[in-house]
Amino acid sequence: MESQKERPVAAIIGVGPGLGAALARRFAEGYAVALVARSRDYLNGLASEITGAGGRALAVAADLASQEEIAAAFRRINDELGPVEILVYNAAMRPVGRLMETTPNTFENTWRVSVFGAFLCAQAVVPGMLERGHGTILFTGATAGIKPFPTSAAFGPAK
Repeated sequence: MESQKERPVAAIIGVGPGLGAALARRFAEGYAVALVARSRDYLNGLASEITGAGGRALAVAADLASQEEIAAAFRRINDELGPVEILVYNAAMRPVGRLMETTPNTFENTWRVSVFGAFLCAQAVVPGMLERGHGTILFTGATAGIKPFPTSAAFGPAK
């Protein structure tokens, strides 16, 4: 059986109690998983759960609207787990509001997490993937990106 250190690395970005956690648990069956989101306490709990079940997990708290924090997160992932083989970008802000109720700041922050953060994470892993000749990047979407609701003035366009 392969050792935990030899497992390929999957970085799950946007790990909350829903889809992000489900993805992390599933990938932990064959990968060392990097769990990235804002909530340090939640990430630590999920990492402990995965480790307790025999997996390998690293909790990395980061603001996914921050270029500096994303860069630091991927440095830590590379240093502690190894190069990322699979990137799953699941992060999003989901503010509720109609167009005229949504502030420019809310719209921009939603875009930064959902779009700009995805771009920065891809930039962090693609050079290594190209060098190794393989790698996978997955971006989650939402129905609101295709058929937005009246109250998804920021979330819909970001997805």
